[in-house]
Amino acid sequence: MMTSQSTTAKHRIFLSHSRQDKWVCHQIREKIEQAGGSVWVDVFDIDAGRNISEEIKAGLRKSDELLVLLSPASIQSDWVKREAGIADALDLPITLVMMHAKLEDRPKPLQDRRAISINELPDYFDAMGATTESV
Repeated sequence: MMTSQSTTAKHRIFLSHSRQDKWVCHQIREKIEQAGGSVWVDVFDIDAGRNISEEIKAGLRKSDELLVLLSPASIQSDWVKREAGIADALDLPITLVMMHAKLEDRPKPLQDRRAISINELPDYFDAMGATTESV
C-alpha cells in the first residue's frame, strides 16, 4: 500500500506494553525513533479525557506494525490482548518482544506470531533503520 508520504515515510510502530514496563517501553521508543521510525504509545499519545478505546483503534489504524513488549505483567493485561486483537483484525504484522517471558506463556491469540528476545532488539532496530533509509 502506497502512502502520500512517499520519500519521507517513517515506519510507524504501535508499542503495546503493560504500565509496569513503562521504563523499558520508553527505552524502546527512543531506540525506534533513533532508527528513523515513529512510535505510538498510549502514555504519550492519548490526551486526558479522551476515549481510550477509540484512541487505541485510531493509533493502530495509523500504524504499520504492532510491537508487543511481552512480559509477565503484559501477559496478564487485557489492554495488550485487546490491542493485539485489533491489530490482527487490521492485518498488521505483530512482533513480540519477549522480556522475562517464555514462548509457551504467550496468550493464545499471540502464539503464532513472530517472537524475538529483548536481547535481539538491536538487530530489529538496525533492520528498521535500513528500511526507513530506503523508503
